[in-house]
Amino acid sequence: MKTLFRILIILSFLALLFFYTSSTNNEEPLEGPNYSSQIIPNMEKDLQISQEGLPRPEQGLSTFIGKSSEELLKKYGEPSRYDQSSYGYEWWIYNQGSPEFAMFAVDNGTITQVYTNAPNPDVTPYRIGQTLDEIYRMTIIDPEVNAAIDENIYTFTMSEEDMNTRILTKFDQVFAQLYIDSETGMLSGIRFMDNKSLVMHRPYEMTFAGELFSAPNPTSYLLEESSKASAKQLTDLLNMFRLNHGLLPLVDEERLSTVAMQHSEDMYSQNYLSHESPTEGSLKERLKNEGIQYERAEEIIATSYIDSIEAVHGWLNSSVHREIMLNGGFTHIGSGTFINYYTQVFIEKEMPQIKQ
Repeated sequence: MKTLFRILIILSFLALLFFYTSSTNNEEPLEGPNYSSQIIPNMEKDLQISQEGLPRPEQGLSTFIGKSSEELLKKYGEPSRYDQSSYGYEWWIYNQGSPEFAMFAVDNGTITQVYTNAPNPDVTPYRIGQTLDEIYRMTIIDPEVNAAIDENIYTFTMSEEDMNTRILTKFDQVFAQLYIDSETGMLSGIRFMDNKSLVMHRPYEMTFAGELFSAPNPTSYLLEESSKASAKQLTDLLNMFRLNHGLLPLVDEERLSTVAMQHSEDMYSQNYLSHESPTEGSLKERLKNEGIQYERAEEIIATSYIDSIEAVHGWLNSSVHREIMLNGGFTHIGSGTFINYYTQVFIEKEMPQIKQ
């Protein structure tokens, strides 16, 4: 009888252990830099820009900034997708063939941004995989970077963390955001943009003299479409990072994306940031309600990032989130965005039983 009792205790312990390890969400939710970045009017009169930019690259993806979308079509053909953004421009997504992965922002027929985290596209004068030390040796990096739109002057101030993980550099009429992998110390992604995109995004603390340039207020339809597009971009970005680290891409599963999207919308509408929904419960409960079977599941969440690019780089530079993103055991993923709340759900699918 005592032996049976001990066995029951051990089985109960193992059941509890499985419950907590099969769907573990011990990592803290991530709040992006836009949560605390300030926008401060500068009251000084006759403020002028004295900062000079580096010579503009003559080759590579940055040369598309300011060109027409027709030139992009001539070079690479039709994109894989046309994604809406809440800022009013479209993201043209190239994730097949050449370039292997790149995102071009097109606003009224003009290319205003380009981003890649793939190793092969030409991102002169930099290269994906370049070390932070190399970047500092070849580039004059100032913690304050100025941009001008007409007579208005905007100054962006980088924090100490930004100077090591999210560097802003200035060229002639083009800016570059250099996303550094904090674990490897290498360039993991780059975004080239024009001055209006930089000011509209406000990715750093900003002071300004003159009028404040802002993005147009999005309609409810645009918010819905841009949220769907942002979710797809989360998956694209994640899978490119996995490929860069020698891992297989994860299968994008619609039901998982539904779970992720519903959680992002729930966090926004009920104003919380947690893996535990006040109404829908834990990840395990939400997956059960959707009828999803799995061996193991994890979830990562974030808010206060300007877009999916910044959110994924934020996750990558957080050790607990990175461990989930680059875990070779997961097989499927679902991504969901609502406004500026981001969710990704990872599962390892149950292996089918082989009949003897």
